Amino acid sequence: KFKEAVQGVKDSQYAFDWLSETTDNETLVKWEAEATAAQDDQLQNPSAMDIYEVKLTKGQSQCNTYLQHADMWPAGNIYRSAVTWLAAGITLEETQVALLIDVKKLGRWPTNTQKLAVAQHCN
Repeated sequence: KFKEAVQGVKDSQYAFDWLSETTDNETLVKWEAEATAAQDDQLQNPSAMDIYEVKLTKGQSQCNTYLQHADMWPAGNIYRSAVTWLAAGITLEETQVALLIDVKKLGRWPTNTQKLAVAQHCN
């Protein structure tokens, strides 16, 4: 466990150094002041240490993002983003698979009505 702890300290130090290098000086000074104040105040006010809690905000789901982008554009105009392009491609593949299944169901001698139905699916 000691070796794992030593490795964890090394990894944390690397992340800390990288964060310090990529952050502006004003933010570093602010963080150091907050850390010093929290350390000094921790005995009287344990909640002062809450500055070390991870504060993450949950992002939108993929579905909500897609719907938001879909609602941005008027229905009459065609605007293709990567998401709509992929969705159209997947729909096309599904249609092709359904058509292939229908063709295989026809057998060797399809009727004219069956041929017409397949031709309509092709369009």
